Amino acid sequence: MRILIIGGSNSLLKDGYVSHLQQSLQGHTEVHVDQASVGATTSLAAIGRLFDTYRAGQYDFILYEYSINDAGHFAPRPRGDQSWQLCLYLLIKAAAQLYPNAVLVPLVFAMERHFSPAQPSPFYDMQIAAFRALGLHAIDIRQWLAALFLGNKPAWLYRDEAHYAAPHATALVGAAIAARLLELARGNGGAPAETLAVTAQRLLASSPHAGMELVYVPAANLAQFAKGPAEPARVGNRLMQLDCLRMHPGASLALSSEMFPLALFLKSDRQHDRLRLTLSGAGIAATVEVGTRHADTATLPFIYSCVPLPLLFSHALVRDFGPTAFEVAVPAPAAPAGPVASFDCFSQAPAPVPEPRLDLVGLLFVVGKKDTADAATR
Repeated sequence: MRILIIGGSNSLLKDGYVSHLQQSLQGHTEVHVDQASVGATTSLAAIGRLFDTYRAGQYDFILYEYSINDAGHFAPRPRGDQSWQLCLYLLIKAAAQLYPNAVLVPLVFAMERHFSPAQPSPFYDMQIAAFRALGLHAIDIRQWLAALFLGNKPAWLYRDEAHYAAPHATALVGAAIAARLLELARGNGGAPAETLAVTAQRLLASSPHAGMELVYVPAANLAQFAKGPAEPARVGNRLMQLDCLRMHPGASLALSSEMFPLALFLKSDRQHDRLRLTLSGAGIAATVEVGTRHADTATLPFIYSCVPLPLLFSHALVRDFGPTAFEVAVPAPAAPAGPVASFDCFSQAPAPVPEPRLDLVGLLFVVGKKDTADAATR
């Protein structure tokens, strides 16, 4: 059984559910697990990692664990449900393009405050309904744990508000997921689970975003559009290897196309400070400086994440997409001319950075289907 994990920080915990999933499957099937998970971000980051980590060959299952992350990022925002539905649409499109024979299995985790199904959670209800409508075999860990403990949460179940405690809770979760995957692999007495190719066709028949295509442009392909001091760079740790376009003060990258830039993917470290983003078209004409120092770089060498660009200009990811002129630049290491926008865990460096840089990993664009053939950058 070949498994790809795309998830948040619960999928990266030491002695977390992933290691117990592997242990539970041993003796039942040969198992190989690849990781493409990223914590403290949304499903948009999973799209970038799918493309950046693509391997020729196929997986039997892709486990999709972003329920807590997406709820935390989108639920408090106006039209957050629509933003999440767009993310789900794009993720399924990307996964089906790369791994059409795999089965997508959403894992539905819940924050501690939402442990009990009796606790209202409209965003959770919306996610479950969306998975069911697409015929996906979601593994609802929230419901399973609540039933197991008769609605009474054990004090040891959570490490904190958003993470199951290792190893006791994660052993239970890993075993439950393993049992369900074995059922799906064996057909559970019925028809086998549908592949992503089939799921994508069902999605196209029902999604309001069915006319939309996505184009992911990695750093290697962006380098040709860069001006000023910039060079390729490769960094990595035990979890990931990243190819970046390293841009220094005075460097810029400009694109004009029929596509709309939905998300910017970057590697943040202590040499990051801010970028300047200019966007013109699709009802936007603005320049904004955005902090690029991730909060977790205080304790970690680097963090991979993404910035959903529409959220810099409004509260919703969904908007009218259309042709745009787009530029990202690294300002000189001086005081900014105006306020610097913060987004989620990103902000400006707390102290001046002598040699700031931007490590750009990729850009995700969206474009209407009728324009896809003409979406090549001018």
